[in-house]
Amino acid sequence: MPAVFGLITLVLVISGVIRLLIDKFKDDYRLWAILGAKPNQLALLIGGQMSLAGMVGGCLGYFLSLPMVDKYYAWVITTRGMREFPAINMKLQLSSLILTILLLGTFTGVIGFINGKRTFTNGHQRRCLTKKRKFGLSLIGWFWCVITCGSLSYVYSLFYQKPKYLLMLFGSQSLEDTYSQALLGLIITMIIATHASERLILPVLVKALAVVFPATIIKTFKIAYWHVLRKTDFLRSVTMPLFIFSLVSSYFMYMIVDLANVANKRNLSEIIGTLILFLGAPFLIILANTISLTIISRPERTASSRQLQIIGLSLKDLLHEKGVEAGIYGLIVFIQGVIGNALLFIPILKASDYTQTQMYDSWWSIVEWPAATGIMVFLFILIVDGSYIYKISVSNSQ
Repeated sequence: MPAVFGLITLVLVISGVIRLLIDKFKDDYRLWAILGAKPNQLALLIGGQMSLAGMVGGCLGYFLSLPMVDKYYAWVITTRGMREFPAINMKLQLSSLILTILLLGTFTGVIGFINGKRTFTNGHQRRCLTKKRKFGLSLIGWFWCVITCGSLSYVYSLFYQKPKYLLMLFGSQSLEDTYSQALLGLIITMIIATHASERLILPVLVKALAVVFPATIIKTFKIAYWHVLRKTDFLRSVTMPLFIFSLVSSYFMYMIVDLANVANKRNLSEIIGTLILFLGAPFLIILANTISLTIISRPERTASSRQLQIIGLSLKDLLHEKGVEAGIYGLIVFIQGVIGNALLFIPILKASDYTQTQMYDSWWSIVEWPAATGIMVFLFILIVDGSYIYKISVSNSQ
């Protein structure tokens, strides 16, 4: 199960980073097109570049993660309740290294080729299917959004069916296993559906904040608002991994503390070890994604800050604008996470009722992880952008 959520997070994060990289170097690729390169050639070029980057990253990641995994797994198998895990000697293996490099290189190359093909294709039939229409979705995007949201509705409706029907559907021997499988399917479907409809959800949330936010009191709000709304792809790359982390964290807390009654059966170290085991991979992927986004968006942030300085904004105004912008990002992450957790908590209550399990968490628990992730993204953006603006202002004054 940890591998499943780690893999889903990795796929979405890599796709978002590659999309931002293509957008960043779009002018260079268009120059190749002017010189006579065809869309297929550009797509192959982008796929090759991304594949090489993926192979280098896979090689470095393998050597950096090996000692960490060795120490962590040694701690896991000595933790109470996890001693049934087999003792494995974590050592360098050429076959696993080559497999890691090939898999990551192939995956990033394919994603780069698909995004490059989608960006630079000139075929009429392809353009009609992939051309972004109203709300930023193509016909294929609308179709995929309807399919995933319909699948989510179906999985959600299963929790309102009689337990006997679910037992027959999943073929399980106990209600506990049945609802565990149903909840796992709900989480995965919810992540896929949210990712498919992000282009619809995020602009609505940002515009809703503009309505309720005291824009007349905060003079830099409009600037921050348009900065966030204009960079929709960047917003998706920031919020989607954090939404996954918040949702998955809440899911495991409900499963461990409530449905599994761990509070009565296990000690604190076992609970912490279980959480680290399940949430460690998504957290590290999200951390790497945050660092990547910071590096990719640095030139754009520099140009934006210089433009604002040219039109007369002082250092105080710039810092204030970045604070408001960080607040918008944090609120979007918080609202999206609360909505996801609220949709998750209802099936959790249904499962606990049918399995006659006592619930320890209340409705207030749906805001805990979204609040934590929202505060983290707020502080990160504020500190990174604030320090960067201060550095630019100091260098300009000299």
